[in-house]
Amino acid sequence: MKLLVIPDTQVRAGVPIDHIKAAGNYIVKHKPHHIVVMGDWWDCPSLSRFNTNLEAEGQRLKADLEAGDDAMMALMMPIINYNVKRKSQKKKGYKPKLTYIVGNHDPQVRLPRLIEEHPILEGFLEDKTNRFLEGLGFEVVDFLKIKDIEGIRFSHYIQNPHSVKGAPLGGQIDTMLKNAGHSFVMGHQQTYKMGKHYLSDGTQRLGIVAGAFYDHEERYQGPQGNKHWRGIVQLNDVKDGSADVCELSLDYLKRKYL
Repeated sequence: MKLLVIPDTQVRAGVPIDHIKAAGNYIVKHKPHHIVVMGDWWDCPSLSRFNTNLEAEGQRLKADLEAGDDAMMALMMPIINYNVKRKSQKKKGYKPKLTYIVGNHDPQVRLPRLIEEHPILEGFLEDKTNRFLEGLGFEVVDFLKIKDIEGIRFSHYIQNPHSVKGAPLGGQIDTMLKNAGHSFVMGHQQTYKMGKHYLSDGTQRLGIVAGAFYDHEERYQGPQGNKHWRGIVQLNDVKDGSADVCELSLDYLKRKYL
């Protein structure tokens, strides 16, 4: 099985999305069986608790939601167009399995939090994000729920079982694998880490942290913090908790698939 992992895109109004269009073209070309979006597709800066007064100025929730919706359609349109063409030719289409892992920036988390803090909004604001995703064919996995695929556990982040407060796994990838005790793929952290453990009984454990697939810079990370790896990850021959890993950088996708 080929499985494509799409890390956090953190889409907001005004950011470039050509890399997302390129990813859609890559998907149609290589046809992975399963596509897993790791969450934080929407950035929703208008709902951030950490905005300065200057950063909050001019932010609009409507613009946040529409930006993420438009970017998701940019990802899906190559698949939709391909299937329309195949149908006109009376040929079989391409229907990958689609999974969306909800992240902490997503409307499914930030909108309910807003309503909890301002109960007057209850019944007035409605989050339609799950309905939108399900309409495109996604299975939606709630924030911090785990989706097990062939022995690999997917979540926006994996909580450290040794943390009383449920903090995300941290440290070097070997440490993360040891603390997790199982194969995992997570986003959330703006970095890329990959490692494998081979146990004496033949068991393989795979650990991947991939939390950035965006082509803009984040102000809070400063001049040096924006130099991290960004891209998508294809897992080939996924089975029994392991896979062959293929990294596809954002720059490579834009060069080859636009």
